[in-house]
Amino acid sequence: MANTREIKLRIKGVNETKKITKAMKLISAVKLRKAREMHEKTLPFFKHIQETMIDILERVPDMELVYFDKRKKKENRKKAYIVLSSDSGLTGGYNTNITKFARERIDKENSIVYPIGNTIRNYMLRNGYNVEEIELQDYSVDTRTAGDIAVQMIKLFKEGKIDELELIYTEMESAMHLEPHYIKLLPLERKDFEREEQKIHEELAFEPSPEIVFNVLTNKYVKGILYGGMVEAFVSENFARMNAMDSATTNAEKMVSKLTLNYNRARQAAITQEISEIISGAANL
Repeated sequence: MANTREIKLRIKGVNETKKITKAMKLISAVKLRKAREMHEKTLPFFKHIQETMIDILERVPDMELVYFDKRKKKENRKKAYIVLSSDSGLTGGYNTNITKFARERIDKENSIVYPIGNTIRNYMLRNGYNVEEIELQDYSVDTRTAGDIAVQMIKLFKEGKIDELELIYTEMESAMHLEPHYIKLLPLERKDFEREEQKIHEELAFEPSPEIVFNVLTNKYVKGILYGGMVEAFVSENFARMNAMDSATTNAEKMVSKLTLNYNRARQAAITQEISEIISGAANL
């Protein structure tokens, strides 16, 4: 059995670790709450954009738009994927699950991967995927970053450098369940801009034209979907980290209890040994 000094040092070390894990849990909880609040505030705006796009397509159904171009006749069509992971670990199975999901979904031979997060970036580079970087000054979960990504991806789609674009991210489906998901960003699907019941519309004039108005709204629409996925991934990451740190804190508390018991036993054994030596010494006098 270790001596009392060694056990005291171990107890001190575990307690210091417990302080760190507890602080990380609280930080993740705060970030999670703020991200949810941001999403709830911006969601009505992006839903209104989608409604406006539906209104335009209902009024001008024959409008030709590049955003609905499926390019079925094109050979060697390029699929692109934006994959969201965390920059660091301590997130339980969060990074492992999104990496596995991306690996199963992405065709290595004819795809381009735009990774966001060091974990997925390093994995894709190590395993020979065609990785390209999105040009960003810095990555933060906000509408500005989502807008920068949307502009770059739409430009690549219009130029024919990519033919399909998907976002792979993690969604918190319930308080205890995180699930990797994908959502198609480009090309747009007509079915996503149809109502179950047709509305009676008043006449509207579009300036300068319905096509230009729709073009502006499409940028905002793709930005909105991206932002929603980014927020979901950020919430999932912090929820996973919060749970991991909670488990680590609980384990630290159990370890301290066990070490304290060992310390008391070692201390008692030392006292007993000292008493035995005193009695033996007195008996020899």
